[in-house]
Amino acid sequence: MTTEQTDPNKRKYVRYDIELGSFAVFRRDMSVLPGLIVDISKGGLAFFYHEDEDWPQDNSELFYLFGDKYNVENVSLITTYDAEVTDMNHPVLQILAAQKSGPIKIRRRGVQFGPLSKEQEKDIEALIDEYYASRK
Repeated sequence: MTTEQTDPNKRKYVRYDIELGSFAVFRRDMSVLPGLIVDISKGGLAFFYHEDEDWPQDNSELFYLFGDKYNVENVSLITTYDAEVTDMNHPVLQILAAQKSGPIKIRRRGVQFGPLSKEQEKDIEALIDEYYASRK
């Protein structure tokens, strides 16, 4: 558990560990921001990404969140933390490093979902079912 994470007993939603499910986020300009989901809940998710993927710091943007089978459209992602992965032996660092040549920086970001409609809540539950590995 990293220092950015909080006590699971204080969380509003149950988080589910993910077996490194990949996902993509599409911005309005249709640029793709890929990542690897680490855990997910009805309130947000945590993921790893390449630092050079240009994830926005501004939270006012709406995104299209795509899994392998399900997606959630027009969801705001509010960053709760963003930290560089410095453990050179971290398995995710090794997986993502294999995708790029040369030196890379991997980051872990936690995001909270903004207000969701009933349809978006249903779509988030479908993403959880798609990627669910174990309850934290």
